[in-house]
Amino acid sequence: MNRNKVGMTVLLGVLLGLGFIVAPAEATSLADVDVHGFVSQGFLYSDEYNYLAHNSIDGTFEFNEVGINFSKKQSDRLRVGIQLFSRDLGDISNNKVTMDWAYGDYRWRDWLGIRAGKIKLPTGLYGEIQDMDMLYTQIIMPQGIYKSLLRETFNAVSGGGLYGVIPLGVIGDLNYQFVGGAVSADSESGEAKYTNNLMSGLATQSGENDYDTTYGGAIRWDTPLEGLLLNYSISSGSVRSTLLIDQSYPTIGGTAVVADADFFGQIFSLEFTWNGLVISGEYHWIDNDIESTLLNSDTTQVCYYLAASYKFTDLFTLGAYYAELYPDKDDKNGDKLVARGKADHGAWQKDLAMTLRFDLNDYWVFKLEGHMVDGTASVIALDNPDSDWSEDKWYYGATKITFSF
Repeated sequence: MNRNKVGMTVLLGVLLGLGFIVAPAEATSLADVDVHGFVSQGFLYSDEYNYLAHNSIDGTFEFNEVGINFSKKQSDRLRVGIQLFSRDLGDISNNKVTMDWAYGDYRWRDWLGIRAGKIKLPTGLYGEIQDMDMLYTQIIMPQGIYKSLLRETFNAVSGGGLYGVIPLGVIGDLNYQFVGGAVSADSESGEAKYTNNLMSGLATQSGENDYDTTYGGAIRWDTPLEGLLLNYSISSGSVRSTLLIDQSYPTIGGTAVVADADFFGQIFSLEFTWNGLVISGEYHWIDNDIESTLLNSDTTQVCYYLAASYKFTDLFTLGAYYAELYPDKDDKNGDKLVARGKADHGAWQKDLAMTLRFDLNDYWVFKLEGHMVDGTASVIALDNPDSDWSEDKWYYGATKITFSF
């Protein structure tokens, strides 16, 4: 048994042992330490392209997550915490146990708090709760914003941050966050696969990427209209990659080049909650500037979606969303791809999803989800080596069951 599976087994054993002992309570306290955790197991299937997992056409159970976190209130103003996390998604991560986040949080005033450690990046509405499946309706979030392959890389930064709440009187409250630090580039995560797909067969990543300091921030306005919030978040950083040029190129095939990339992303978000109804929408664009001896490009990726869910009973919630993704906003029709001998539908991905969620009790949640897709913008070519890329319309589905305490 390899070390990742050993670590996964140990983490799962600790989690289940604590979880089933304390299931009757919302949380347990061991010497004033709050303990929470979750275990989820899913199944993925797609009809035309391997998606998210390298073997989803055959149907795969390589889709699970396990986490356990500990936190303690040291004083009225100081809290510390840590979460261990493991997941498997096809041929990435493979149940490797990682420190998902760990922090010291000193809240000096309501309007000013300080965090240090490994801190979550405040990405959009759901970036900070992607690991908490029980807190949202969907199984697979819109991939143009919440990229599953990059979760480990951009979930958190090791550094510091400021946050606070500023009362605005009759016009609501303003919440802010700002963080900066180093991201972890793990070759066993999906980052390399994502980079290779971005290079479109021109080259492949060699070794781990080297990131400069990455920054993130968010401002959320809780408006005076009850249930309505507006959010604006940003992320910025740069990375240096060593790439091996594809062997198909004469004379230079197999040689290494260095590529420098800068990125700057912005997300406008809206969420409205009224009784059992939740309506949300986000618009995201990210500028990518890549410079190398092989490739120089300056593109802007855009993604937007509109989602709605309604909780009919304590047991059943119905949700749906429609999302569109364009890796290059100046090539929405795929003309540039066709000129390079590729299918035009790689220039877009339009995803209509529907989710059935069942809250079986306070600890168990079961979800069933289907997606009708037009386009292949986020389909990974390396996962589909035998595809002729003739189909632009396809579907995939997922199920997931989660235990949390």
